[in-house]
Amino acid sequence: MPKDRIRQLSRRGTRSEKSPYAGVGRRTPRTTACHGCGALFARKTWRRDHKVTARLYDGVIWRLCPACRQTEQGDAFGKVVVQGAWAAANEELIRRRIQNVAARAEFTQPERRLVSFDRVARGFEVLTTSQKLAHRMARELEKAFGGRATYAWSSDDGSLRAVWSHDAGNTPKRGAPTARR
Repeated sequence: MPKDRIRQLSRRGTRSEKSPYAGVGRRTPRTTACHGCGALFARKTWRRDHKVTARLYDGVIWRLCPACRQTEQGDAFGKVVVQGAWAAANEELIRRRIQNVAARAEFTQPERRLVSFDRVARGFEVLTTSQKLAHRMARELEKAFGGRATYAWSSDDGSLRAVWSHDAGNTPKRGAPTARR
């Protein structure tokens, strides 16, 4: 049997109904809000850019959104490993860039969040709630500061491990911010 057919038949980890947990089990269409971050679940997505009125909050169901649940439990589907001597010397600059990318993504898509930012032996690692955000962070570091990003998706759970490295021989791209000494 071909691999693509095997993947189609594998239903491990999927529910029979495709609507997210916040939208399941209700007969009347009501809005769900997260009591952790304030995001609203409407039209099958969690959003922060909806206009909120007092009337809307009267009939809202309060639950914890999947991103808040993931950050509480420390679950991550994306990991960005930052390596290299240049990266270690410019940690604050890289940290600000990563936080800007996370803030931009979180505004329109509250389920994409930064879980943690930890130092490790050869640099530091960033954990995110989604693979896409980790991919975006590695790509933005590559665009802004040069270096090289490599990506590896796990076949088990679909998580992403992105490694961005910047050696002293690589110089930042033209127009990229540099660290002040």
